[in-house]
Amino acid sequence: MSDEIIELIGSDSPNGHIRIRIDLELPHDQAMQILQTVHDYKDQKQKEEAAKMRRDEAERRKAEAEARKAAKTEAAKAKKSGAAKGSSDDAAKA
Repeated sequence: MSDEIIELIGSDSPNGHIRIRIDLELPHDQAMQILQTVHDYKDQKQKEEAAKMRRDEAERRKAEAEARKAAKTEAAKAKKSGAAKGSSDDAAKA
């Protein structure tokens, strides 16, 4: 492996990541190991992001379901109250 770094460029990206470009002269096996490591890292990050999106979506759906359930419960209570008032009004009229 050559220890001479031909080019090393690093810059901050807007999202807080650092982009690095390294130009090294490496044996094929070592270069492939590095590329595999980079691809594995990127795949892992994509999987983590997808899992986070799925969790967020599941939480959103759960909150919506709870809100619908609460609304149905309130509607049922209001209906029972209305029915009870209606029957007491009928008894008062008689």
